[in-house]
Amino acid sequence: MTETVNLSFSSQEQLLTRLLHLSRLDTDFILLTGPEGAGKSHLAALLLEETGLMRPTLLDAEVLDTDVSFRDALLGTWFPGAVFDADDALPDSMARLLPNSLHKRLLVVDNAEWLTDELLQELTQLYLALPVSARPFMMLLGSASWAGQIRRQLDEPLASQVVEVEVPPLTAADKDELWQALGYESPPAASHEIQYPGDAIGMMEPQMKTQDYRQLFEQKSVKILLTALILVVLLIIIVRLLSGSEAPAPELAQPFESDPALVLPEPVVSDGITTPALSPSQGDSLVREWPAESLPETPSINTGVAETPDDSDKERVVIEDKVVSKLMQRKSDTRPAAAPAVSPVSSGDTDLSPLSALMQKSPEHYTLQLMAGRDRAALGKLASRHTLTPAWIYPRSINGQPWFILVFGDFDSPEQARRAIGVLSAELQAAKPWPKPFAQVQKEVKP
Repeated sequence: MTETVNLSFSSQEQLLTRLLHLSRLDTDFILLTGPEGAGKSHLAALLLEETGLMRPTLLDAEVLDTDVSFRDALLGTWFPGAVFDADDALPDSMARLLPNSLHKRLLVVDNAEWLTDELLQELTQLYLALPVSARPFMMLLGSASWAGQIRRQLDEPLASQVVEVEVPPLTAADKDELWQALGYESPPAASHEIQYPGDAIGMMEPQMKTQDYRQLFEQKSVKILLTALILVVLLIIIVRLLSGSEAPAPELAQPFESDPALVLPEPVVSDGITTPALSPSQGDSLVREWPAESLPETPSINTGVAETPDDSDKERVVIEDKVVSKLMQRKSDTRPAAAPAVSPVSSGDTDLSPLSALMQKSPEHYTLQLMAGRDRAALGKLASRHTLTPAWIYPRSINGQPWFILVFGDFDSPEQARRAIGVLSAELQAAKPWPKPFAQVQKEVKP
């Protein structure tokens, strides 16, 4: 069995101390960013254990994939036993429930990239509408590119108050402590590539799998089962070999040797012609005398002419070749004329894929959100200029205003989508694109 290693690195302890300090100040909207495996979820769990705020709550936006389920989980934890309607917006429900319990609460949202625009807008309204004494301390976990996109979409008064905190990489002392806890006497050769705890786990996966196989084969029950299977296979092979060696070889019989009663008679020569001699019984059953019939001395020839039916009294019609040509020409002229080819109307969105194809994408795949703006034509020209395929532009509402979002590509995982950012042009990379799940995109698409 693999033992669980629970370490507290100095870099994470410093960041946890900073988060606890921020929770006691007026800065109540935090975006905690870092790559996958940086330890964001571990830091969030430590914050919930050590905070002094009321009702600390951790919600996973990927699991609570609907607005109703998210509101129900949040309000049910903050106000246990209270009566509320999960279909109502969070600011309306909080305005009714908060006067009975005026306390500062804690909310941590893991996988915040799955939050819909409506929920994100409701959380920002909570920050703006509630007083400082009752305003919850909210921390959203996601990637750095997602956090930058969110800050650009927020209004200017709120954007200046949102604090983005990045998880720092491991220090040299943290790496030494990590390798010692994992059983290494000295750091491995690829230790310089390790920046976060998740990188070390990914490097150890092949070795961990090999150890699991070895431990499996070392179990006594597995050894007994394998030995029994080998013995059964050997026994089957031995039985087949013995049964095959005892089988008698088949005897080959020559023709006519199996029937001794069959005897060929001696041939008889008569008038220079050799004929087989048959017994009387065989002659009666096999040969019969052909009736003699005398042939005529000279052949008779019939000179009669075969008669054919007389059709001289019937009329015949002859059509000249000119008439046939005119009839064929008249038939071709009466055919309907082919419809003229219609040239397609060119537009700026010819390179874009239809929204119907976007709705058919697998919700588990990811796409890259390149840019958001209010001018759809400008986004279409951008997609055409860079020949993005497949790419889509879909509408959404942000703070009650219509926006258009340009997304590109279909990727199996967020890591594959991040690698695709490196092949984009410098203009598109400057917009800081970030991976976005198709499940969230499909919820945001409006007909």
